[in-house]
Amino acid sequence: MLNTYGAFHLMLNAITTIFFWSFFLLSGIVFQLLLLLRLLGVKDQTQRQRMAQQYRLIWSALTLKLFFGVDTVDKLREYAERLPNQFILVSNHRSNLDPLFVFVIGRPLVFLSKKAVLKSPVIGWWMRLCGDVAVNRSEKSSRQESLAAMKDKLERGDSLLIFPEGTRQTDTSVALGEFKDGAFNLSSQCGVPLVALVLDHTDQVWQKGS
Repeated sequence: MLNTYGAFHLMLNAITTIFFWSFFLLSGIVFQLLLLLRLLGVKDQTQRQRMAQQYRLIWSALTLKLFFGVDTVDKLREYAERLPNQFILVSNHRSNLDPLFVFVIGRPLVFLSKKAVLKSPVIGWWMRLCGDVAVNRSEKSSRQESLAAMKDKLERGDSLLIFPEGTRQTDTSVALGEFKDGAFNLSSQCGVPLVALVLDHTDQVWQKGS
């Protein structure tokens, strides 16, 4: 009986996972194609990137509501209504799903992410369209260039997302890794407020290696 239940549980997880990723990838491609049609004739780079950020926000909200419930997402959005017009969002990072979960705040964002993500399908394409900033953390020159690029984004009025730990925290015995100072320096230099977001147990939604 237990073996039957275990097998059924594994099968259900597999079906859910396949459905999630199929929807995630296919809907992402559809939204990007619609965006590219809208971008025809739009020459201004800033305008193009902001339109892409809005499309990514709509796509992410649709995914969140489908898999985590409309009521849950809308309730969390109520808290985000008090956010300032521009801000630097700093969040802990425990799961590869975290970049999706941050859109519960319902605001377009420019991401700071490692360069390897640019190679991934759909997500990497969104990064290029939205003007996200990629960094190679092992190279000092890359870190400096990425911070300069993020400063430019702030000066043109964008809001940012930065994971101040610098990487995904996979040690379940550690609540938070040591913070890098980039987000705090940008806030001080540009006079843009920091907003803290806590993502709780997201590593249990998608565990490493699963």
